[in-house]
Amino acid sequence: MPEAGAICGPVRMCVICRRRFAKAELARHVLTPEGILIIDEAQKSPGRGFYLCPDPACGRRFEKYRPGTRQRGRRSRAAAGRSKGAIWQK
Repeated sequence: MPEAGAICGPVRMCVICRRRFAKAELARHVLTPEGILIIDEAQKSPGRGFYLCPDPACGRRFEKYRPGTRQRGRRSRAAAGRSKGAIWQK
């Protein structure tokens, strides 16, 4: 028997406030190959899903959310590290 306040079914986390909700309570957004963030109403589109809770404060912060930038930043830091090492070798 589930505990009081326990979430039944799939659980997902809001990308803004990091609170956990039942999957059915969240809106799923997907990044298209063109780099456009769309709402996935059927919650079945392929690709990385970003879940957003119904809190209006999270909605305002999500407008500025830019998924995919974190991965690109890692590559540029690695490239910067290689060039920095080349400078020190001279």
